[in-house]
Amino acid sequence: MNAYKFNTRVSSTGTITLPYNSHLYDTDVEVFVVSANSKETIKPKRFSANDFIKKWQGSIKGMETITDEELEHIKHERLKQKYV
Repeated sequence: MNAYKFNTRVSSTGTITLPYNSHLYDTDVEVFVVSANSKETIKPKRFSANDFIKKWQGSIKGMETITDEELEHIKHERLKQKYV
């Protein structure tokens, strides 16, 4: 398999034009599209542990609602148990 790189523009109708005199004309190809606009990068949203607990605490059976202070206390106690 050979790979070729060239810059082109996708038309408003979605057509990609290959460079002139291309030996790829009338052949089956696999296309990977990478946007040349670096502002379009998509970064996944990261959740903190607190965000995760606040989002899911009502859906886990037996888990009551806790305050931020209680959560910090629980984390502190857990770390003390782990490292002492």
